[in-house]
Amino acid sequence: MLSEKELVEKLKSGDKRAFETLFIEYKDIVYTIVCRMIYNKNQIEDITSDILLKIYKNIRQFDERAKLSTWIYRVAYNHCVDYITKLKRNPLEAYKPLDAMFSLSSSSPNPEEASLKSEKDKVLYALVDSMPERYRMVINFYYLEETSYKDISEIMGIPIGTVKTYLFRAKVYLKKKMQEMGFYERM
Repeated sequence: MLSEKELVEKLKSGDKRAFETLFIEYKDIVYTIVCRMIYNKNQIEDITSDILLKIYKNIRQFDERAKLSTWIYRVAYNHCVDYITKLKRNPLEAYKPLDAMFSLSSSSPNPEEASLKSEKDKVLYALVDSMPERYRMVINFYYLEETSYKDISEIMGIPIGTVKTYLFRAKVYLKKKMQEMGFYERM
């Protein structure tokens, strides 16, 4: 297995096998970002491949003082933002469960509670989907990808303080909307 530095060196020299390694090691990361940002299921695989090819073609721009994974996140994020801008998409697709961060989980196997939880999940997903891109992506990176503030800052090209502000505003917005819809007495 190649170290990150060795992989980057081989990629920069144009090694085709290094591209295979890049594809194998980072496909899932890129795929996850694309799934969180692009709602056309028919395009996800193609966009993921396009991004990996873009990474390979532009690897010389990678500053080796940074983490390769952070740079890959940034390339993927920017590519998706460009794609979305071109399409002016209309959001509403499900995300992975976000209920854990708002304590929506139910430990009871009661069918009624399970149905209510499912309804809460759908509402929460729709609310996240309807949020401005910057808030939605901070929520996704922080809670679903467990990305640090610093890495989110680098990926999105914004200061750490802005990341924290976006995250705070997104959580306040989601809690308020869920309360307004009658899903929570208190949070």
